Amino acid sequence: MDKLKNLAAFIEAARLMLAGLAAHVEQLGARGLDAAFLTALSAKYQQLLDSHEEQQALKARLMEKTQERQAIQRELLDQYREARKTVKIALPNETWREFGISDRF
Repeated sequence: MDKLKNLAAFIEAARLMLAGLAAHVEQLGARGLDAAFLTALSAKYQQLLDSHEEQQALKARLMEKTQERQAIQRELLDQYREARKTVKIALPNETWREFGISDRF
């Protein structure tokens, strides 16, 4: 059962179970594994696949958004550094705290 904790292994195990049940539904129907059970199991299996696909798409969108944020952050950092240098050159160090600069000479 430990191998079923891995999603890919579980999906494959469930796929094989569905195929086996479909092939032997007549023999297993007397024990409660009838066509209705197989239909419900197939629906849950498809829900799992759909959910996993949606999760992968969301992960891709998250990675795209992370790259966008990192690019914006790099641009902002460059501008921040330029502003900081300019403040330090143009104004006396007594006024630097107003800009959040706490360097000392």
